[in-house]
Amino acid sequence: MAELEVVSAKGLYEQLSTEREPYLKRARRAAELTVPHLFPADGTTGATTFVEPNQSLGARGIRHLASKLQISLFPVNTPFFKYTVDDLALQNLTQADNQRGEVEKALSARERAVISVMNSAMFRPVSFEVFRQLLLAGNALLHIPKKGRVRAFKLSSYVVARDASGNLLDIVIREQIARAALPADILAKINAVRNAASAPREATIDVYTMIRRTEDGDKFVVTQEIEGVQIDGEYAGEYPADKLPWLPLRFTYIEGEDYGRGFVDEYIGDLNNLDKLTEALRDGTIQGAKVVWLVRSNSVTRPHLLSKAKNGDFVTGNEGDVVPLRLEKQADFAVAERLIDKITERLSYAFLLHSAVQRQGERVTAEEIRYVAGELDQGMGGVYSLLSEEFQIPSAHLFSIRMEHERKVPPLPKEITSTSIVAGIDALGRGNDLQNLDALIAGAAQMGGAEVIGRYVNLGEYFKRRGAALGVDMGGLIRSDEEIAKADQQAQLMALAQNLGPQAISAMGQMGKQQMVNDAQAEQAAQAGEEA
Repeated sequence: MAELEVVSAKGLYEQLSTEREPYLKRARRAAELTVPHLFPADGTTGATTFVEPNQSLGARGIRHLASKLQISLFPVNTPFFKYTVDDLALQNLTQADNQRGEVEKALSARERAVISVMNSAMFRPVSFEVFRQLLLAGNALLHIPKKGRVRAFKLSSYVVARDASGNLLDIVIREQIARAALPADILAKINAVRNAASAPREATIDVYTMIRRTEDGDKFVVTQEIEGVQIDGEYAGEYPADKLPWLPLRFTYIEGEDYGRGFVDEYIGDLNNLDKLTEALRDGTIQGAKVVWLVRSNSVTRPHLLSKAKNGDFVTGNEGDVVPLRLEKQADFAVAERLIDKITERLSYAFLLHSAVQRQGERVTAEEIRYVAGELDQGMGGVYSLLSEEFQIPSAHLFSIRMEHERKVPPLPKEITSTSIVAGIDALGRGNDLQNLDALIAGAAQMGGAEVIGRYVNLGEYFKRRGAALGVDMGGLIRSDEEIAKADQQAQLMALAQNLGPQAISAMGQMGKQQMVNDAQAEQAAQAGEEA
């Protein structure tokens, strides 16, 4: 392994922080218009009071879209991935054709075990916050260790460096921890540094975790540093590139940039306009709701008498002497309200809110709603693709390693198994195939009836393709043409025998036995010919 250049973790963090600053500003701006506490400014504590947005659509959209992404990419109690087996390698390994079912059963059990390990590590709550950070800031760092809980870091806690192709080069994480929480041996090393021993025990210090790719590109070297002193941290060491437990996630891929861009960043204009218009309309409505009475000067009407008058009392005065103060801004408010409605509709479509799916009208069919919802889901296909590559596949791999570490489960042989994703963009593709198949059959039945389908459509092939679209393993499930012909022949013979009586049934049984003997002899002869 080539030696890496010796560099301070703190120095590298400060060096890379300059490139990160524009992304932090955009993330904080997006948080101000949606959920301020998701990405606060530096120095914010639990007692900090945030400026509340003037509308809740941004916050509702972030929560809804994050929930939709999580359910789509990580379904509840359902494996989002599948171990696939190479049929030829499996046959050579088992020397039998009927072992696929048992192997598939064992792999399915392993998939469910990995999901159980994920749930025990608090993956779902953490991943939901990761999705919110991705939507808001466009970046998040996920740590999946071999033991313990999964952790997530905001963009303000780490820096990243990538090459021109987007490959990961460096990560530096900065965490704050109290001196009293440090182990005694690490604390002794820190106290040996000048001015470090005089710091109070309750003071917080910065802990830097530096992850750097080696020159050959096959491994990452992880070191931890406190007060300029390198320590033997829990996660220090070397990791293969495909087993690195730190995942720097991006919502979008931008060529040549170290960081991704957030979803909110793409709609920041509409959110800003909606916020300002809502504020203006709210303030104007409050002023318009205020009741102020104007009394004509030198009139005989006395305001103090009016204010004290009870229901039904008589007061001396003229009807035109007292009038309410009117704002006369109804037309202007109507223009602002119509613009707010249009912006709200656009943002609702962007955030995939259900209110945007159903159009205004008395007759809206369920098929129309499903069609529009499907169009919206397909619009997220590009997002699913990147998250599948950088989030789903590494997560499945790391949790499989975690299960092997905790439960002593042997690793799967790479030469015959691979991991494929069955949720997210893959589910959308299978859904399109299924929809097209059903539309074809429905159209054929509408034009020619059921007889046309039975005459022209190969039902066996249709079942196979439909099973593939549904994600069902069709191996051994659908009968072959020979098996169907044999079953039909047996059914015809049994029906004929029942019509002829008990003696015919006995004769048919003898014929069946003789046929079985003939089939066995023919098979043995064929095997002998192949061996010769």
